[in-house]
Amino acid sequence: MTRIELGLFDIQQIDPLAPESSETVYAGRLDDLAYADSVGLDIAFVAERHYLSTYRSQSASVWLGSVSQRTRQMRIGALAYTLPITPPIRLAEEIATLDQLSGGRIEVGLGLGHRVEELEVNGVDPARRIDIFQERLAIMEGLWAGGTVTYESPATVVRGAFLHPKPIQQPHPPLWFAGTDPTSAMWAGQHGMNLAIGFAPGDQLFGATAAFRNGVAMRRMRETDSSTIRRGEVALMRHLYVSESLDNARSEMVDDLLRLGELDSEATEANRAGRRAAAEAHYKTLIEREVFVAGDAEKVARSILDARNKLGSTVFLGNVYGGGITGERVQRTIRLLATDVRDALDSLVTRIG
Repeated sequence: MTRIELGLFDIQQIDPLAPESSETVYAGRLDDLAYADSVGLDIAFVAERHYLSTYRSQSASVWLGSVSQRTRQMRIGALAYTLPITPPIRLAEEIATLDQLSGGRIEVGLGLGHRVEELEVNGVDPARRIDIFQERLAIMEGLWAGGTVTYESPATVVRGAFLHPKPIQQPHPPLWFAGTDPTSAMWAGQHGMNLAIGFAPGDQLFGATAAFRNGVAMRRMRETDSSTIRRGEVALMRHLYVSESLDNARSEMVDDLLRLGELDSEATEANRAGRRAAAEAHYKTLIEREVFVAGDAEKVARSILDARNKLGSTVFLGNVYGGGITGERVQRTIRLLATDVRDALDSLVTRIG
């Protein structure tokens, strides 16, 4: 049975309850990743979000360059570069450099661009994003493989480009497609990519994973490539909160939600009971809709295993940051994910598969 990898996914969202500067937050997140590496987590991804005042993740490559120097073992990557707005030569060079800096630990997530605004700011016609994505991916793969590439289309011009140095991982680092559209997911599987999904109920993700598996099977039927690059993996992203007990996890999350709710309505002693009831209802909704995986190690491990059995996910990525969650509790979740959750998961897999 394939071992489920455990890791982190950071969208670097702004916490409305934390006034720290971006400089301070970046430093803290780097400390957290160094800690995650030291306790044995397998992998960590960062998002890339553009033109939004609610996030800090505008340059994944710059971030990963710093992360590569604070970690030694775990694999690191972006989920995902929006390829239709990113020059393929530059991105291929950045990935090759990051792979060298990290000692061959880079993973590359690529997306079509789910926000129309992000495409339009860069003058990209959303109706052409699939064509642009495919041609730019082909250019990058040719460059990583050591070719000299010339290509010209209305959206992309490359004339006699080549890379030096190339990535350590050959023919290139593992590629991930980030998206839930079944047609695109099937294409990604046929193309030898991995699939990253998340932040929606499993029933809404099943179509994409089923189509992806079909694409992987079709590729394997015709495949002659003997490279060792990993592919056909499915990563599931969820918000994550782990404590030593179910009751403690629930109580702490409800308290955080209570404080978040006070940003929208005045907090008085007279309405305290109503505000707490609303926070508890919000907590219940987050769990039922599978936005959050939360609880003690056993509960979290069972949730991860249930997702594997339902969606075929072999990688679990937790976003451990949320409104009002302190740095100490973030590192507690990281530690428990790498230790108690890992132990509980391994035990469950051994017992029930």
